Amino acid sequence: MSKNEGVIFTRNASGLVRELSWFDVFVFVVAGPAASGVVYFSVSTAADYPGANLPLAFLLGLALFAPICLLVALTSATMPRSGGLYVAVSRVLGPTMGFLSAWLLFIGNGIGSGALGYIVVGMIGAACSTAAISSEVAWLASVGHVLQTTLAQIIGGIIWLVGFWAIALYGIRKIKILMRIAFVIPMVATVVAVVWFFFAGDISSVAESFNATWGAGAFEAIKAKAAELAAIEGFNMSPDFSMTATMNAFLVVIWAYASITIVNYASGEVKTPKNSLVRGFMIGTFFVGIFYVVIVFATYNAFGDFIMHYDYLFDNHPEQLAAILGAESAVEPSVPFYFMAIAGNVWFGLLIAVSIALWFANSILPGFLANSRVAFALSMDKSLPKAFSDVDRRTGSPRNAVHLYALFMLLGVFVMSLSVQEILGILTVTLFFIFWPYGLATMLLPYHKPEIYDRSPVKWEIFGVPLFSILGMFTFLVGWFFIYLSLKDFSMSTAITLFAVMGIGMVIYAAKQNQNKKEGVDVDKIYSLVPPE
Repeated sequence: MSKNEGVIFTRNASGLVRELSWFDVFVFVVAGPAASGVVYFSVSTAADYPGANLPLAFLLGLALFAPICLLVALTSATMPRSGGLYVAVSRVLGPTMGFLSAWLLFIGNGIGSGALGYIVVGMIGAACSTAAISSEVAWLASVGHVLQTTLAQIIGGIIWLVGFWAIALYGIRKIKILMRIAFVIPMVATVVAVVWFFFAGDISSVAESFNATWGAGAFEAIKAKAAELAAIEGFNMSPDFSMTATMNAFLVVIWAYASITIVNYASGEVKTPKNSLVRGFMIGTFFVGIFYVVIVFATYNAFGDFIMHYDYLFDNHPEQLAAILGAESAVEPSVPFYFMAIAGNVWFGLLIAVSIALWFANSILPGFLANSRVAFALSMDKSLPKAFSDVDRRTGSPRNAVHLYALFMLLGVFVMSLSVQEILGILTVTLFFIFWPYGLATMLLPYHKPEIYDRSPVKWEIFGVPLFSILGMFTFLVGWFFIYLSLKDFSMSTAITLFAVMGIGMVIYAAKQNQNKKEGVDVDKIYSLVPPE
């Protein structure tokens, strides 16, 4: 890049440090989506989609996301810059579509990460409450009750936020070290749980262990009460396999895979990006998919149709479920819940359950890394104020961009506490909106930006059509499928909230572009170039 080209951007060089290896890319690919998929969605949707084969649904989800992740890996290796998908969209489709996609993503990830901090506190509380039932330890019951209150979850969510905020401010080296540690703990715990499920014995052994935890006859009582109420309400407790139901389960499957591409937004901090990004992305993607399938299969292998009976009561008659369990309220189904029911030792069960719940916590840090880099990239392109591209020379962290993300995460904590359904309802569409313009941009990239395409590590063609374009077309179509699944159940209030969020972003963008015009900034020149390293 020439000297004259460099001054077009806010900075002549990014100032960021290339520190991540292919293994770190792998860790981020797995940790980003693992929370909801591993801990919750993998076992909580049986009654929502009767007849669905959930292991098959998660396997089909892998088939859907693998081509997208390959494309993300290739474009990230071609343009290894902070901002990831935003850079590709803005350089082909223009700054306006690039900004809108990035803005929605920033909002969705920010609020979503805050929600994770709130949720993990409640899940640890639920694990303590479960342990208290079987151990009769009074202080465990008290801790469990307190941690599941709204106030405790707000305070706990803020504590998680502040902790990760501090780590993010210390730069990519500290983030890398913490992520490796935070990855190993829940991973080992989840593997232990999966092995435990496989060796739990037949259904009578599982029932005996469950009753030892929750009281004599609890297992049988849950099945009997669910069957009784289902018969009255016309719900089929023994449905045949349904491909339609399996496809309907895709909404939760897609959400479970939602953040699998999140590390691409920090591509500018990956060492040897042409090799590390492709290797880390693809190994991580297939690992996540197989991991999901194995977890779902292992849990169902142990508990069988009891999972549907439990889900049915929890979703429709929680008061009946709470009465059977002898608890103050029904305990939400999750992998930690089912593991603790058959762990045998209350302290061992509690240790593994809390460790698994940490998937939620270590999904927060990837958000800090990724979304602060989105704000950094927008600032580099002069679509956000210059302050957000400032980098601390000592730590290599874009401190102001990290602060901005922390504010949105704080909003997410309070959104969960207030149960603002209009805000929560737009999370999925804000996170997935970017995929269809990204697919369109990469489909056109070889033709509209050949000078960028020439940097690609792979230039394969099929019948003369670049692989980039084929994968781009696939991602474009799947992106609209994501939007359809996200919007089909929108209420008017949810839609109005989404429009308001988009409108606020576009007002900010228009004001900055007006400022650029007054200062004589050549915006077209900015978006004709890849940002500086």
